[in-house]
Amino acid sequence: MNLIYSVLSREKSRKEKRAEAVRILDYKADQSFGGKKASSLLTHIGCSREIIKLLKTGGLFINGSPAFTVSILTGGDSVRIVLPDERCSAVPRDIPGVERVYSDQDIAVINKPPFLPTHQSIGHYEDTLANYFAGVFPSCAFRAVTRLDKNTSGLCVIALNKLSAAIMCKNRPRKLYYAVCEGITEERGAVDAPIARERDSMIKRAVREDGQAAVTEYRALKQWDERTLLEISLKTGRTHQIRVHMAYIGHPLLGDEMYGGDCSDINRQALHCGYIKLIHPITKTEMEFKAPLPVDMALLLPDSRTL
Repeated sequence: MNLIYSVLSREKSRKEKRAEAVRILDYKADQSFGGKKASSLLTHIGCSREIIKLLKTGGLFINGSPAFTVSILTGGDSVRIVLPDERCSAVPRDIPGVERVYSDQDIAVINKPPFLPTHQSIGHYEDTLANYFAGVFPSCAFRAVTRLDKNTSGLCVIALNKLSAAIMCKNRPRKLYYAVCEGITEERGAVDAPIARERDSMIKRAVREDGQAAVTEYRALKQWDERTLLEISLKTGRTHQIRVHMAYIGHPLLGDEMYGGDCSDINRQALHCGYIKLIHPITKTEMEFKAPLPVDMALLLPDSRTL
């Protein structure tokens, strides 16, 4: 099944302005969709049930005319999807240190500094990445495809509309983390150990037999003075996974007080998401993004280099 994709760039009509359409996507159905419901094409391009339900009330057009998700397609039909504007619920705030690495109509890639929560929570209503996002993308809901702990720095991917979010949840970006840990590790290694919440804590995690499966792979990039700079990839995505696994094998991250790391040279876990590779949800283009080590981690290296 082939879909010919294009994005319509034009000035909105008055009617469309009232509807505050934020994203207009045009597709052409090939002959294989002939005789099928429009919903079959919508599912094929990645629309979730939520989006299809939304399009039942408007926003779907076939050959320029309003249509229903149960409308029958003919091969060669032009199908337009109009995704409505959405407002970010967070209060807009100017957050220092945040870098917008890339953005288009569908995704944004942000380099998050340490000490900044990704989402709002108790005690953090106006000092989060969501607050920064609300100021830069006021017409988009905040949908973080990838997220980082408050004290972890690095790249985050945010979907700017419902369709991008639905597609990327099924085809998640590949991430590489960089960490400085205590001790000299093996040149390459993997930790396969289940992780569960620590019984007496709401936040801390631990390796436990009754936990969820968790696999972490790492390789040493540099070793010096009983310290190792690691490149880490995750096969699963458990809370605090890297921090828990490295502490479990006797190599806690520097600065990670919760899991026994030495805090004498850095006041947060030395962990940074420095590389992301993804398939663009709409254009299907392969994209790569890099972010160098922040200053506090770079200063831990013997020659104070960034990656």
